[in-house]
Amino acid sequence: MKKDHAQIVAEKMNEIFEPLIQTNDKKNFIRLDGHPAPLKFSRKLFAQLCPLSVIDAETLKLIQVLRLHTTIDHTMSMTGSAVLLRSLIQPSTDLGYIRSKQEALKEIASNEKLRMTLQDFVHEFSKGENALYKFFNKDLYALFPYRDLKKARQSAANMIKAMQTIPTAKTSYLQGLMANLHFYDGSSIDRMMTGSIYRTFKGLKSDKEVGLFTPKQKFIPHRFSKWMAAGPAVALSPYIHTTMGIGPSLSPLISILGLAWTGLYVFYSIVVKPVKDTGNFIEPFREKCIQDQAFSRAVDTVGMIDELLSCHSFADQLPHAATLPTVTDEAHHAFEATGLRNPILAKEKPVCVPNDVQMSGTRLSFISGPNSGGKTTICKSIVQNQLLAQMGSYVLAEKAMINIADMIRYQAPKFDGLQDDEGRFGTELGRTRDIFYSTSPRSLVILDELAEGTTYEERLHESFGILSDFHTIGNNTVLVTHNHSLVDRFMAEKKGQCLMAEFNGDDPTYRIVPGISRVSHAGRITRKINFSQEDRHRYMKDKGYL
Repeated sequence: MKKDHAQIVAEKMNEIFEPLIQTNDKKNFIRLDGHPAPLKFSRKLFAQLCPLSVIDAETLKLIQVLRLHTTIDHTMSMTGSAVLLRSLIQPSTDLGYIRSKQEALKEIASNEKLRMTLQDFVHEFSKGENALYKFFNKDLYALFPYRDLKKARQSAANMIKAMQTIPTAKTSYLQGLMANLHFYDGSSIDRMMTGSIYRTFKGLKSDKEVGLFTPKQKFIPHRFSKWMAAGPAVALSPYIHTTMGIGPSLSPLISILGLAWTGLYVFYSIVVKPVKDTGNFIEPFREKCIQDQAFSRAVDTVGMIDELLSCHSFADQLPHAATLPTVTDEAHHAFEATGLRNPILAKEKPVCVPNDVQMSGTRLSFISGPNSGGKTTICKSIVQNQLLAQMGSYVLAEKAMINIADMIRYQAPKFDGLQDDEGRFGTELGRTRDIFYSTSPRSLVILDELAEGTTYEERLHESFGILSDFHTIGNNTVLVTHNHSLVDRFMAEKKGQCLMAEFNGDDPTYRIVPGISRVSHAGRITRKINFSQEDRHRYMKDKGYL
């Protein structure tokens, strides 16, 4: 039978990412800190657990992905927050998946009823999230597990109940998400969350999975059962028998036996049963939930819906232009944007200077100029918006066309450690080497200076050779540099484009304009930090050295 587009999208969702609760099971990055307390999400721990492909650990740190996540995070649940970060750390390279996610964002923006019901759905899930993660993380109290377990099961049951209110979506991405929820609805775990749980020789089963003659033990999710009343009844039976005058009186030993039964039963119910139930039912049920694909995908789905709502809220609440970019999947990387802004600065500052970026067919882009002019900011703006585009979200621009990058790398000056025999030059060149050997025509590479730590002549020679080879590969490489002689050589060969940080006198405008900066602002900086020649001579005169 031919699959529809929604089924294909749902399968892609399930193939791209490891289910969140399975990742969380390795090392709890969503957990409660104390009781009672709201859930805490450790971004750093989650980043360590996430497999990296498009970006690497060094790039993730340099381009401030965790801070970017904090900036765009408008999720209502910790599950949604984790899914949002996962999308940034593991940006998609599947054009169909990215575009289907964009279409879902358009539908959410245009359909208020759908958006509100999805918000109610996520909110309903978030109310029981504490209990669910106490269950997932083995944080249930050994002698008092039943109350929190009941809340966790109720939360899972409410997820399906709230799903019934969501109207039919038109876009394939949302249809795929709903397909995951419908697949879980009525499954074995769903029935165990809402009904009885039985222990059999083949593991835990729901009421639908056991027959009348199946050897089984039913899970009683509380301390005391109907047998509790048996002890007191037996203990009181001689008194009742005598009072009612029914035949000869009964032996007082019966009362002693009844009291003994009551004491043993109370001890069993308070101390033994919770521990026994944890080993026989609760822990195996937890393992079954985490490994069950239908349930783990349903939890992921809640997070992915929350992620969509967060992307919409982020763009909707910004005072700056945001747009869904035209994403392409051509043979060479390209990035074009009008009015591009840095997402982090755009949220922090009401006045954030936009820049136009044209990196289509350029291969090499050189950005020169004094420090504090915005060179690093524009580089981070490009990479951060590249990630937003590849996670299917809005970018901070008036208009943008962005090609999928199969690899994103960012290199910044890094001082060598004592363990590095090659010094700073070897340390930085080793990083460049690793980037170069991983680069394809579809890659985006940002180099903040190159071949530092050697003589000017060697630096110029090595930089020219390395960048020429990047140009031959055909990817987009951006070099931030103060070396205008290097830029001049490439311009003479008509390779790449030259840009510079614009200044109005001594003050930066934070605009990146065409050109090569040949002016040093070292004097301005030394004066700013009180270390100019005048400042030094004043100090020496005061000390009597002059």
